[in-house]
Amino acid sequence: MKIKVSVIGCGGIASAHIARLAILKDDVEFTAFCDVVKEKAEAKANQYGGKVYTDFREMFDKEKFDACFICVPPFAHQGQEELCIEKNIPFFVEKPIHLDLKKARGIAKKVEEKKLLTSVGYVLRNFEIIEKAREIIKNEKIAIVRGKYYGQVPGGEGSWLIKKEFSGGQLIEQATHTVDMMRYFAGDVAEVFAYKFEGINNKIYKGYDVEDASIVVMKFKNGVIGNLTCTWLWNGYHSGVEVVGKGIIINYEGNTLTIDRGNKKEIFVDSIDPMLEEDKRFIEAIKKSKPELIKSSYADALKTLEVTLKSHISMLEGKPVEI
Repeated sequence: MKIKVSVIGCGGIASAHIARLAILKDDVEFTAFCDVVKEKAEAKANQYGGKVYTDFREMFDKEKFDACFICVPPFAHQGQEELCIEKNIPFFVEKPIHLDLKKARGIAKKVEEKKLLTSVGYVLRNFEIIEKAREIIKNEKIAIVRGKYYGQVPGGEGSWLIKKEFSGGQLIEQATHTVDMMRYFAGDVAEVFAYKFEGINNKIYKGYDVEDASIVVMKFKNGVIGNLTCTWLWNGYHSGVEVVGKGIIINYEGNTLTIDRGNKKEIFVDSIDPMLEEDKRFIEAIKKSKPELIKSSYADALKTLEVTLKSHISMLEGKPVEI
């Protein structure tokens, strides 16, 4: 049985998912592509088959499909998830799942009520080395988790990413992957205290109104402490998470995991395509009715969103904020 898939949003991240879903051709059939820019949807339909739409509501009215990939920017969540819930259609949504915490909580509640299968694009969870790290962490006395996300301004002048109302800022839109990895390693966060730095990029890029850099201090529910350092002042890209415990440092970067015990260092390099694995798990979970195959559900992704959104509240209020 092939899973009939429709895609909302046909930009860069959607293209990455579509290319991987095409690899799963024995299990996937494309039904429709929807984008507010008709030419983008047409390009995908011409390549992969399926109908073309510019209004997702019309697509839901006219097409029948088994799964929906929602790959829209943060500001463009305008009822796609709610329609999937209403029609009992499992959905995959890219991170961050929303910019409005109240609305995201409402969606999560409806998903739970319907027991609907969902998946969220926290792609790093699908590396095999990440599960290896988690297994090691379970047996160690862990005290500190440190994350960093260094990058350059994405898209430059004119990009929606540099506008707070559209992206939420670097922490919410991109460093969310690092926050999620910290949670995946250390557990749920109880409290955050954050500072921001600004005043450089807004003099270089017209319309830039998000932070240049930020530091978030985290207190986890299990007593572990941590911090996350982010910036868009660098000229490249670097992200990673370090876990420190009694006699051990676990360092994850890219597709590499390093276990350092002082007198012994082990390095593991992952060769899998985590996005292909992520998409494969979602399709298989639908086919076999096995939600346990999903690495990040909507309900779980909501916890990561709350950490980032409340970190921004802490920046504004200048005090710790409970999660």
